[in-house]
Amino acid sequence: METETKICVSIGKIPFDAIAGILNKVEMAEIRLDLAGLSEDEIRAVFTAHNNLIATCREGNYNNLERSRLLEIAIEYGAAWVDVEADAEPGWRDSIIKLVKASDSRLILSRHYYTHTPSQAELDKVVDEMFNMDADIVKIASQVNHPSEAALLLGLYSHHRDIVAVGMGSMGIITRLASPFLGAPFTFASVDDDQLTADGQIEYNEMAGLIEKISSYG
Repeated sequence: METETKICVSIGKIPFDAIAGILNKVEMAEIRLDLAGLSEDEIRAVFTAHNNLIATCREGNYNNLERSRLLEIAIEYGAAWVDVEADAEPGWRDSIIKLVKASDSRLILSRHYYTHTPSQAELDKVVDEMFNMDADIVKIASQVNHPSEAALLLGLYSHHRDIVAVGMGSMGIITRLASPFLGAPFTFASVDDDQLTADGQIEYNEMAGLIEKISSYG
């Protein structure tokens, strides 16, 4: 389903043989290299198959040396974007930023808050810090425990550009749907309801249908 708003499908624990079929149907996708378990050859195949992919490799399943290698391959073979955690170990983080900036890829710097949403002042400070680190896009993802926290995230669009602010949890769902209409360059969706890479993601086809319906009222 085509929409003017870019929907980025987050691909995690999905077999390599199934990824190509997904990429044929979407205009943008995030490849969670930390979850996908792809070989180096498979990473090459994925990133040469689509021209608008985010390479992401979070901490946990690989050490920093391994994460660097996976991201290097993705960059070499055409990653449009690379997502780096701004609060990662500084030496590792800065080396990946340098690598991205020397390539044709663009840099997404991200911060994740898994228990709460920070105050407005803290959010503004963190966004500014990431842009000062040469981010092309800043991503904020936080746990939303109250509707007021969702409002804080959505309020970021009133005075920041080139950001993606999404809420985790059921109360954060509204941020994923509303953010593209407030200026986010894209929003995240899951492949399906069984393949969530973050709590609160909406399944791709449902997201596309909702965005199309909302857009029709404009």
